[in-house]
Amino acid sequence: KISDITSGLNLGADDYIPKPFDYKELLARVQARLRISAATKAGPGDALVVGELNVDPSSRVVKYKNRVIDLTLTEFDILRRLATNPGDTVSRKDIIEAVRHHSKKPINDRTIDVHIRAIRKKIPEMQKHLTSVYGAGYRYEK
Repeated sequence: KISDITSGLNLGADDYIPKPFDYKELLARVQARLRISAATKAGPGDALVVGELNVDPSSRVVKYKNRVIDLTLTEFDILRRLATNPGDTVSRKDIIEAVRHHSKKPINDRTIDVHIRAIRKKIPEMQKHLTSVYGAGYRYEK
């Protein structure tokens, strides 16, 4: 039973309720998740601007030099996570945490590398901004 719980959580579940469960507990857990979601949801005007990069979480639109860039949900969340703290190194583990809700399959380090490569391909100027830090992760440089 414990292995089911840990397996589920490791595969991306946010919570686990063993059967039989109490309806009131389920309702309380759902309401708690909704509160967390509402608190972290970006509103209008919460765009992140770093140099010529504009990341708008409310519309999920990315612009670079005023050009709209078509990114997947995962690519968007990776770029948003890196641009949130420009100059700071973000570990692959932290990036995985930021994007794992998009995938039903487990995400690993190489998956993140593939998405970074896709972002660089879609925005060639990102070569100088998205830098890899050997053994540590990635960094968005202004």
